Amino acid sequence: MDEDAGINAEILLLGGGHAHVEVIRRLGQLGLGARMMLVSPGRFAPYSGMLPGYIAGVYSFDDFHIDLAALCLRFGVTFLETSARHIDPEERIVRLAEGGTVGYRYLSVDIGSTPSLPLGISAGISVKPISSFTDRLGRLDALIAAGERVRLAVVGQGVAGVEVAFALKQRFAGRDVEIALIGRSTGPVPERSVRARQLVERELQVAGIAHHPTFDVVGFQNGEVVARDGRRLVADEVIWTTSSGSQGFLRETGLLLDAGGFIRVDESLRSLSHPDIFAAGDVASLADPRPKAGVFAVRQGPVLADNIHRSLKGEPLEAYRPQRSWLVLISLPNGQAIADKWGLAVVGRWVARWKDRIDRGFMQRYKSDM
Repeated sequence: MDEDAGINAEILLLGGGHAHVEVIRRLGQLGLGARMMLVSPGRFAPYSGMLPGYIAGVYSFDDFHIDLAALCLRFGVTFLETSARHIDPEERIVRLAEGGTVGYRYLSVDIGSTPSLPLGISAGISVKPISSFTDRLGRLDALIAAGERVRLAVVGQGVAGVEVAFALKQRFAGRDVEIALIGRSTGPVPERSVRARQLVERELQVAGIAHHPTFDVVGFQNGEVVARDGRRLVADEVIWTTSSGSQGFLRETGLLLDAGGFIRVDESLRSLSHPDIFAAGDVASLADPRPKAGVFAVRQGPVLADNIHRSLKGEPLEAYRPQRSWLVLISLPNGQAIADKWGLAVVGRWVARWKDRIDRGFMQRYKSDM
């Protein structure tokens, strides 16, 4: 595309995240598809809730990916398979990676986050961005296929780290693979209920996954993971599930950002500095923050769609009220799952079946034949 070539969209959606696919569906059903454009670096958008199942071999690529091009075609939305390299909120244009610009009346940003690794570390395999993790997983498969004994270290004791460790255990069952879960917390899933933590600790033991708490990683070199206190753990590969970082180009936009480089928004998901710009998912920074997890982006989708529509009509916007207690479903490698909410936690195969119905139901909304 020529650098000076410019096109325009009344509603420009930047990124194919969980909130934006719902915006496309809802506004498309209202007949507004022709007024929208989606810019995404890839045609297929993964659903984060099904990633552990994909790693474990339960789901196929198609099962947990939304075909953005097909979704846009279904509702008459223009789809551009490229990424942004700059946003100019004063000129109301987005500069594209391959050259050219897109002008907008309203812009919405749902581009997710990037891995935030300890300073100076670039080695290992990061789960984020999930959109390209399937390629990195292939690299891990090649390592397992080539080695006699492979030792993997999963860094991060939150729900994501625990699920990835369990999923890798299931993926490589029967192979000579040792898996360790490490992180700076005193125990796994520290943000969840006491009962959930107990269940996860028990299942880690049952699965044979070594757990190394209070292991604050500061280095990975020469086949060893190094902790701040000097402890070392032998590992052939590290899988990072730790905290999220923002995409660097946002710092050059002039948008009001938080200390982490994420777009600060009000309760209507609108930029605090530029009212014609919205943000949702990981990239949005709310005054009352929540973890950067897909469950919140999914809940933001309907509010975001309605507020974009309200903006077009000049109507007052509605508030997004993030839930204070939210259901977490943790997949295990034995066909079971843990459900945790309101300080209560249960485990069973019925929980895994329930999770599967929820996940498949979400995906079915965006299939082209619906």
